[in-house]
Amino acid sequence: MYVLIRGLRVNPPRLLIVAGAIHLAATITVFLVGHFQLLPQFFDPNGIGLTFAIDGATYQRLASQMATHWQNYGIGPWLDIKAPLHCRLYSIAFATVGRVLGHNILAAEPLNLFYYLGILTTVYLLGRQIFNERAAFLSAAIVALWPSFFMHTTQLIRDPLAILCFLALLLALTLNLTLEFAWKPALAVGAGGVASVTVFWLTRGNMWNAVLVALALALLMLALRMVRERKFMAGNAIVLLMVVIAALFVPSRLESTTLGGVRPPVTPLAIPSASQPAPREGVWAGALNQIRHRRAGFSTYTARESDMHGGVYFESTRDIVEFIPSAVVIGFMSPFPRMWFQSGTYGSAGRLLSAAETVVMYFLYLVVGVCLWRERRRLAMWLVFLTATAAIVGMGLVVVNAGALYRLRYVFWIMLIVIAAQGLVGQLELRVSRKGAKAPRETQ
Repeated sequence: MYVLIRGLRVNPPRLLIVAGAIHLAATITVFLVGHFQLLPQFFDPNGIGLTFAIDGATYQRLASQMATHWQNYGIGPWLDIKAPLHCRLYSIAFATVGRVLGHNILAAEPLNLFYYLGILTTVYLLGRQIFNERAAFLSAAIVALWPSFFMHTTQLIRDPLAILCFLALLLALTLNLTLEFAWKPALAVGAGGVASVTVFWLTRGNMWNAVLVALALALLMLALRMVRERKFMAGNAIVLLMVVIAALFVPSRLESTTLGGVRPPVTPLAIPSASQPAPREGVWAGALNQIRHRRAGFSTYTARESDMHGGVYFESTRDIVEFIPSAVVIGFMSPFPRMWFQSGTYGSAGRLLSAAETVVMYFLYLVVGVCLWRERRRLAMWLVFLTATAAIVGMGLVVVNAGALYRLRYVFWIMLIVIAAQGLVGQLELRVSRKGAKAPRETQ
């Protein structure tokens, strides 16, 4: 296998074309299965997954209504409609491509294909920047072929856009830790980081704390790099300053719009504005209250068969601290083996697939551990690992439902896969070198 990876001449544009063709073919297949109701229990006539992306049906209806509103009344009234960013983008696709293809996943495919290929490109660039081209190719290939993630990228949900933005932010922070910038490149990378955090906030404001963790770690590691190299890197400081300022200003000035009747997310760590004044409570108290309220919010979740510690509520800081060991287990290990073969709300097929993927991740966790030790001097790798770990543990604290956690965790699994890919390549290199050392002895 290593010989194949080592000898492979990677041509990223060509591989992206292949990945895009496969994604388009899969989307067409899913649409046809839904359109002709070959599996009515799994897909509706628009190709929406009823068992794994049921919220896509709500988003499809809203995007369809917005597209019709645009066609009937013009762009002004369309802009006045309050809607999530990803629905607004899908409504543009419906108002253009959808005039021919209808308001379904086929009309959304130009956007979804862009998100999918953007994610693969960002994963490849992350792996290459932190490690090498072999690890980059392997990590992108694993992500591209991850079954449940692949299926989700064909749907009308906000996850692919949010994942792309978070990975793009991480790439900007990684470049900032591995390169030294003059002021012009610094402005370009900083602008990319600002755009990433802004769109991420608009798309998935309820996961904003992961952005704050990543920025805090990046700030700490950039300071450590400057101390280690005994040099002040003004360009790199500009990059991080631009992104941090955006992260503090954007949440209080742009609403992370959700569906009607759902309270938009807020963050306790933001520079106040006229529309969002400073909270009465402190930042720390606000963060703890946010954890309590979001966990309690899952009590209204309809699919309760996959709940984990659903009866646990946080009344104090001590309750949260005492639950952290359980949060680690839930965040990294769920769904647990006892759930794998049980029939859920939508049957057992989805659970069996998630069980197989979880077993693969159990193995990759071990590989990540080996890689962390061998590559321990790489600051950018620690940025990726610590951000993913903090976010996964945070979700273990807040998210009660295993299915919801599974979807929210994709971006952080992807980050760990980048590290695991280098671990796999390193293990294969070690085996090849050992065989090469034995060969001369056998000939003597």
